Amino acid sequence: MTKSYSRSMIVVLSACLFFAARSAGAQENYRLQQNLDQLQQQQQIDQLQREQDKNQLQQQLNEIPRPPAEGMQRQQQLNELQQQTDQLQLEQQQQLDQLREQEQLNQPQRQQQLDQFRTDQQLQQLQQQQQVEQLQEQQQKLRE
Repeated sequence: MTKSYSRSMIVVLSACLFFAARSAGAQENYRLQQNLDQLQQQQQIDQLQREQDKNQLQQQLNEIPRPPAEGMQRQQQLNELQQQTDQLQLEQQQQLDQLREQEQLNQPQRQQQLDQFRTDQQLQQLQQQQQVEQLQEQQQKLRE
């Protein structure tokens, strides 16, 4: 009777410990999720604040009157920067085009090299097969 009673107690205690551990784990997960949600909300608030600050600064900058000469000089600088950007893009495109042309020119050469390699491999296999056959013939002659 004591054995069945102690087994029953062990089962009950095990179940209690299991559910207590699960409950503690669930609470920890819930706290972690809440912390994560709070961090995400804070990041969103910070991002919105930065955007608002940036917009205010841009608005203040736009409200500052500029002398006409400065506006023209600024436009000229913008035009020069755009020309430099266009030139860099053109150079990059030309380099890409050259690389593509070289790749197309190299393609037949690569195919030829691959074909030569395959031919060499087949020849080598044939030679090895011939050697094996010769050795087998010699072995056969020695056995006779």
